[in-house]
Amino acid sequence: MHILGISGSTRVWGNCDAAVKTVLAASAGKGAMIDFVRLTDLKIEACRGCFKCIPERGRCPLDDDLYSLITKTTSSDALVFGIPVYFMAPAASCVALLDRLLTMGNVPVKGKRPGITITVMGNRKWRGIAEPIVNMTASLLGFEVSHSLAIEAQGPGELLLDKANVSQLRHLGRLLAEGRPIQPEEREPLCPVCRSDFFRLSSGGLLCPICATIIDSERYEKAGEVVVHPGETRWGHVWLKKHIMAWIRPSIENYKRRRRDCLKAISELKKIYEESGGN
Repeated sequence: MHILGISGSTRVWGNCDAAVKTVLAASAGKGAMIDFVRLTDLKIEACRGCFKCIPERGRCPLDDDLYSLITKTTSSDALVFGIPVYFMAPAASCVALLDRLLTMGNVPVKGKRPGITITVMGNRKWRGIAEPIVNMTASLLGFEVSHSLAIEAQGPGELLLDKANVSQLRHLGRLLAEGRPIQPEEREPLCPVCRSDFFRLSSGGLLCPICATIIDSERYEKAGEVVVHPGETRWGHVWLKKHIMAWIRPSIENYKRRRRDCLKAISELKKIYEESGGN
């Protein structure tokens, strides 16, 4: 069993590093091989929207550390993914990685592999949309999120002073190494797929805007049951391949047909803007 830990911490041995490494150490104690990567030590450039990663066997032309990281994820049997929340959303290191993951549509991955996500924040009231986006990123990397843990911790190392947090992290590490199933933490009313806690009303029930899971609102109101309507989960690796074929590729072809008109419109706007004195 080879377990990869990824931290989005901007501080060496910050709370995310500590959380991920606590899990990894417990896994190693059960015989697992472990590896650790800090996203902020890598060069992950901003996506340019060129879609060169879309054709079969396509590859992003940016020369950075993206594919070396993907190689580590695809060769691992499990993932521990820890990301801090500074203001309502995941840290920039996570978003930069997420923006580049269309390329995963061309990356072969193993079958179902467990992933644990850890979202660290100073106050859960200010977590915003962080946790489900962290889960989305882990899912696009080819892992099935088995457990999504949200931890409150502020100053570096504060996470380790909470014995309950440390105990839970070690427990998860042992379960990963032993290949035992991990029961998701119950924190209703949350989306049971991505752990989002905000929904849109739809004709079919309550729609999660992150992963498109639809919850039967009538059953939840009457019995407090979170029952998911059948359907494919958004953001999984299989879904990504289908999305590329059904939506991304046709949109690229459509743009190619309209590219000349688009360039003409841009040129006209540029002229108007420059004549207006814009810099």
